[in-house]
Amino acid sequence: MTKNLLGLWVAAALAAVAISAQAHEGEDHSGAGLAASAPASPTAPLYVSIETQLLARIETSRVRLETVPRTLRVLGRTLIRSEREATVTAPQEGRLIATKDYSIPALGEFVKRDQIIAVVEESIAAPDLVTIATERARAASDLRQAEASLTLAQREYDRLTKLAGVVTDKDLTAARNALEVAKARRDGFVEQVALLDAASTTGILAQKRRVIRAPLDGMIARTHVTIGENVSRDKPLFQIVDTTELLVEASVFENDVAAILVARRAFFTVEAFPGESFPARIVSRGATVDERTRALPVLFAVPNAEGRLFGGMFGRVYIETGSKVSGIAVPKSAVVDLDGQPMVYVKTGGERFTSRPVRILERLSDRLLLADEGTLKPGDRVVVQGIYQVRMSKPLPAAGDSPVQ
Repeated sequence: MTKNLLGLWVAAALAAVAISAQAHEGEDHSGAGLAASAPASPTAPLYVSIETQLLARIETSRVRLETVPRTLRVLGRTLIRSEREATVTAPQEGRLIATKDYSIPALGEFVKRDQIIAVVEESIAAPDLVTIATERARAASDLRQAEASLTLAQREYDRLTKLAGVVTDKDLTAARNALEVAKARRDGFVEQVALLDAASTTGILAQKRRVIRAPLDGMIARTHVTIGENVSRDKPLFQIVDTTELLVEASVFENDVAAILVARRAFFTVEAFPGESFPARIVSRGATVDERTRALPVLFAVPNAEGRLFGGMFGRVYIETGSKVSGIAVPKSAVVDLDGQPMVYVKTGGERFTSRPVRILERLSDRLLLADEGTLKPGDRVVVQGIYQVRMSKPLPAAGDSPVQ
């Protein structure tokens, strides 16, 4: 019986060795029992049997020399462009009603400019004439102020239109939006004065429907309305945002400001889409370094035609400075931190692994670039999966290749 059990054990061991010999050239898949001892010395070669490598699925990858653009990495947060955001308010007290011509847009729905998004049925009772006269005087004053604001907005828009090609599109768009807002405000007060005039002369209940249209193309980011609801004047009804292009706000420490001045390209990444990057371009930078943080605010524009990014998302901005750096490229999972020292584990034999200290030059989206200081050379196989199992393995004796018993 004992001989039969011994034969079965030997056969199983030989089968495991045969399987490991067929493993992919660039990777080792591993397995068997783990050593129960404490972690080995950081400099001692470690013994990991073939069986352990198979069972623990320890994998390695060959390192290579690589030259990449030198990048500056900073944290960033997405913002909605101010000229692509609008809050729609109720122009007058009244009740939101439904008609056959429209339906109130839902949260997240896309609307087009001038699309009807709400209808308010205004109701003005016939109070005493003194109150109406007071309201009429206030409305007339507001109308005069609105007309003055419209005149200023028209002058500013005309001035910037003549400077087309000199001023930025952003400034021209902002002036156009300001003009449209001023016109809408003036028209609202004109109608209000007319309505109060009618009420003061007839003394009867006056009703009028006010159609509210979307001021821009975009998505309904917030909604605060329901059919049949009574709304007060200036109550926010919808927030509409256009996210086809977002801004990313980042802070660059003053020691890195020189990199911003010569930046060639930039990319933005978020954890929601690992391994992907979104192209970015610098649109503006501050003129003053913050006294508290010692950082310079920088804004990047990020195209977002597919709508995958949203306002308020945090991520990282990788800014290419124009120079290049060369080193040893390894997957991110290959580097671990041991008491503040970055380390990799290199497979130096069939069952031998050695830890080596490294220095990180660049952090890329899916890999790290290490300094070429002799600790690694192209073709070395570093552990990318199962590092913990390797680290917890027993060290090899100083004078032999057999494992410690």
